[in-house]
Amino acid sequence: MKVAIVGFGPRGLACLENLVLASSQIAQSKRVTIVLFEPSEAIGTGKAWRLDQPETNYINISNRALLDLQGRERIVWEGMEVPAFPSYASWCLENDTIFDPDTDKDQFPPRSQMGTYLHHRAKSICKVLLAAQRATLVQQEVKRLSYNPKTVTLYTQNERYTVDECLLTLGHLPTTNSDETKKFKRHAKKEKPIYIHNPYQHTLAHEDLGVRNLFIKGFGLTMLDVMRQHTNYKFGKFQHKKGSHYLTFKAATGCIRKIIPYSDDGLALIPKPYSKSIDAKFTPNKEQQNRFELNIRNHLSQPKQCNDARFFTDAFATVATEIYTAICQTNYTQEELQQVTVQLLEASSTQHPSLLDTSLPVVTYIKKSIEMAMGQAEPTLDYTIGQVWRHLQPIMYRLFAFSGLPGKVIKAIVDIDEGTKRYSYGPPVKSMLQLLALEEAGIVDLRFVNDPEINCISRGWQLKTNDLTVTAGMLCNSVMEPPVLRQLDHPLITSLQEQGLVQEVYEGLGIATRPDGTARAPAHPDHRVPIAVLGRNAKGSVLGTDAILECFSPETKDWALGAAQAIH
Repeated sequence: MKVAIVGFGPRGLACLENLVLASSQIAQSKRVTIVLFEPSEAIGTGKAWRLDQPETNYINISNRALLDLQGRERIVWEGMEVPAFPSYASWCLENDTIFDPDTDKDQFPPRSQMGTYLHHRAKSICKVLLAAQRATLVQQEVKRLSYNPKTVTLYTQNERYTVDECLLTLGHLPTTNSDETKKFKRHAKKEKPIYIHNPYQHTLAHEDLGVRNLFIKGFGLTMLDVMRQHTNYKFGKFQHKKGSHYLTFKAATGCIRKIIPYSDDGLALIPKPYSKSIDAKFTPNKEQQNRFELNIRNHLSQPKQCNDARFFTDAFATVATEIYTAICQTNYTQEELQQVTVQLLEASSTQHPSLLDTSLPVVTYIKKSIEMAMGQAEPTLDYTIGQVWRHLQPIMYRLFAFSGLPGKVIKAIVDIDEGTKRYSYGPPVKSMLQLLALEEAGIVDLRFVNDPEINCISRGWQLKTNDLTVTAGMLCNSVMEPPVLRQLDHPLITSLQEQGLVQEVYEGLGIATRPDGTARAPAHPDHRVPIAVLGRNAKGSVLGTDAILECFSPETKDWALGAAQAIH
């Protein structure tokens, strides 16, 4: 019997470990071999954690939070011994990398550090399985898939592989180009300006960009990575201002002339709390966590009775406003603050005196958010909401996995979660201080950040807002499209759709799956199809997908147990 894991990044690694563990605990009736498909050289890392990325690409989750990334226990499977592998924290300490468990200040090391951990962990299990001929590593991309009632056949460029169970953990996939993207690509081909659609697939830091302006579409985490690659990665350095936490930037030869980010709404990222002690103020206590979870579970006991997401936002608003009123002096009643909280979750444009005013000049807005993150100013209600949301996300993600809620309600919950991410997935304070330093140095121009008009011009692009205009010969897209099934543009997904092997959870969401990860195949509604999808492309079936801890989520164990039981 053969099992295929297509995509051997962090989630594929977790699934392999859990499959071997589950198989070791079940009476073996058949010999199992595993085929791992991963085109990149560094197994276990995926694109997000690749080893060769700049050191200025930071992990966006603190080392303190990564204490939850557990290691692998020793596994004995049919005479083979897969060695134990340490937790991320233990590995960092053993290898003298960035990790200080005793510091109050949160640490956000380079993403390549996590990539190194994942790569070593993947190699340690693969070494055993490959030597025992119980696994094969195919470093090619799977182009398409075919299914008959007994087996799944996977096709690469030159080979085909037939298996009994197939898992797809594909990560970010290309999507259908929007009309604007098509226009930008045509313009770049004709006029020869530089257009970069996916910054993580290109080398950005060239020595000859010192006379160029760069437009960056998007004002999120990827924008910060692109910004640093053109500045302090090779072309300058940040220094602390004397007696201040603010920074200055000294440019070096080759540093880009101007970086001009723009977005649809101009809303800046909100930095996470600077330290463990500051973050503790926003952490729900056990009673609040349990009450929140019980409230949600009571509604999920009859999921089809839920007509909207209000049961969820009300439960959250109660906890968030309790924490806010414990931290801050306010003249508003708990009920009033709960109403504002629900309104903000449903519409980011909500205005109220308890919220940080989004109409402030963007530099002022960022400075105020930094003061809150560093504990130098009372947090606003929206800042509190964002941090409490981050702490409750693990509970949310487990509760809403395969919840049985109507599609429109799941979509509303997904949209609310996405809307909070400029807070809950916000960068470290250091990143926003760097942005301000570059703005002060005249390298980053934030005047066009809020929904400017963009036009194609000879050999470049032009932004216009109010009476201001600026041009650039280089444009980088930093907006990663959501994993909407009907917009995925990959031949493997197309082959699944053509055979009726996948369907969407709801319009605007990903692939519908069962609790064991297997796809709900419309062409085979009455039986289990041995094709599973885990991760971001199943958005809606599960809520949490992109964070590194979600790659090692309980869903990986559920798939492994289901696959092992189906085989044996």
